[in-house]
Amino acid sequence: MSKAHKRKKEPEKVRSKLIECAVRIIVEQGPNAVTIQAVADAAGVTKGGLLHHFQDKNQLSKAISKYLLSQIDAEIDQLMSQDSVEYGRFTRAYINAISQDLASAQNEQWIALAIYSITEPELKSMWNEWIEEKQRLHYDTDSDQMLQVLRYAADGIWFEVLLGAGYQNEHSTLLSSLIKMTYR
Repeated sequence: MSKAHKRKKEPEKVRSKLIECAVRIIVEQGPNAVTIQAVADAAGVTKGGLLHHFQDKNQLSKAISKYLLSQIDAEIDQLMSQDSVEYGRFTRAYINAISQDLASAQNEQWIALAIYSITEPELKSMWNEWIEEKQRLHYDTDSDQMLQVLRYAADGIWFEVLLGAGYQNEHSTLLSSLIKMTYR
């Protein structure tokens, strides 16, 4: 009997590893480097093994997009749960998530989200749906136009960092200033 038949099957673990490897490829090599074979190789599975979990590259792309949004969503939800001030809670969590991500060496999700959203129509659509849902969900606390401007400013700072411009201390100070502006 071969090792494959003796090995415990853990489909969710393999599926997660495939997605995480695809995200790493996006960050390190760009979205065009995400091929079925490259992801399979990075995850240590066969091409057939990957195709068992994702029928084609389109399904893999959708799974990557869902994964990235779910990671960011969980991060923002956690930050919101720690904030006792209702007004601007979502906006503060959004800006804090960006700030924490920029300060971290582990900012793969946000980088991959940016890179992938430019090239993948599916993710663009999912991002728009996600942000619209957040705006509806947090309308009572975060619909003020100034809060929206602050979120756009945070996006701009984050994009500048993605492009390698500016200085980290400057970005941290600016993001801290944006947070302070979210309070009435």
